[in-house]
Amino acid sequence: MQKSGWLLYGATGYTGKLMVKLAVSKGMKPILAGRTEAPLKELAESFGLSYLVFSLDSVDEVAEKVSPFQIVMNCAGPFIRTAENMVKACIKAKTHYLDITGEIEVFERVKSFDVQAKEAGIILMSGTGFDVVPTDCAAAYLHQKLPDATHLQLAFTSIGGSISHGTMQTMVENLGSSGAVRENGKIVPKPTGHKSMTVDFGRKKRFCMTIPWGDVSTAHHTTGIPNIETYTAVSKSSHTFMKFQIIFNPIMRSAWVKNRVKAYVTKNITGPTEEQNQTGRSLVWGKAWNAAGQSEEVRIEGPEGYKLTAETSVYIVSELLKGTDKKGYQTPAGMFGYKLILQIDGTRLY
Repeated sequence: MQKSGWLLYGATGYTGKLMVKLAVSKGMKPILAGRTEAPLKELAESFGLSYLVFSLDSVDEVAEKVSPFQIVMNCAGPFIRTAENMVKACIKAKTHYLDITGEIEVFERVKSFDVQAKEAGIILMSGTGFDVVPTDCAAAYLHQKLPDATHLQLAFTSIGGSISHGTMQTMVENLGSSGAVRENGKIVPKPTGHKSMTVDFGRKKRFCMTIPWGDVSTAHHTTGIPNIETYTAVSKSSHTFMKFQIIFNPIMRSAWVKNRVKAYVTKNITGPTEEQNQTGRSLVWGKAWNAAGQSEEVRIEGPEGYKLTAETSVYIVSELLKGTDKKGYQTPAGMFGYKLILQIDGTRLY
């Protein structure tokens, strides 16, 4: 069977809708997919697109659905629940797999299918959006400037943005979980917020604390740097609160608490407004240093995070549709280089 085009699974979510709108504006016609027909049908008809309805419960059935396509873009989170079966189906169908996760565990799990993906002749790439394209590009840039770097710190913040329903649901899934860093090449659990510092993002200086961001996995794959910490901007009061997590983490892990928070998210969290999408900005900072004490820094400024996710994801899809000789697990900057982020209008690296 001759494969063509791409399937967008999870199209009715906040980021999925942004991606659909952007893809259509560029003359692309993804096939939309998801679990629930009514919203999927409405979205597809509004853009003149076709759609498919299926769950991810059966790998064989999913493989049959995705087999006609060159690429599947998975936007259905939490990815800890959706990625594995879709990856297995894509390997079986010999269809490239992409997603927009930011979860370390998902990156590591997808990476574990590298050999099978190479045998199938396909690409597996997680984190094609704000998680983790700009930070991955920062890591790749710093590694090019300082090839013998032994330590890497990455931080991010935003100006004028908000958070989506899907992102919040993923955060709820991880309530009570530990943070993580990479030490001497291995991922090591650490309390979230165990370190803090003030970061100069260029336009803003902000107080930041460590969080388990996807680059703990991906930046090591891209650069080989053995020690990696990832930070985000928070209020100092939030950081103080995190110091007591050993007390409340067991409570936050309970199903009762998570279900109550999920109900609140479903009712109240919708995502950034159109104005926030257009005017918000995302900021990234990175620093690498080597054993001799030499160091390099980089800053990246780009569109609001969800807008950037749609832009980078659609760009990566468009590049893969042209064909590639590469196979197996890839990271965004590992495959396309640090200048990947500069392909997006409104970005700069300095």
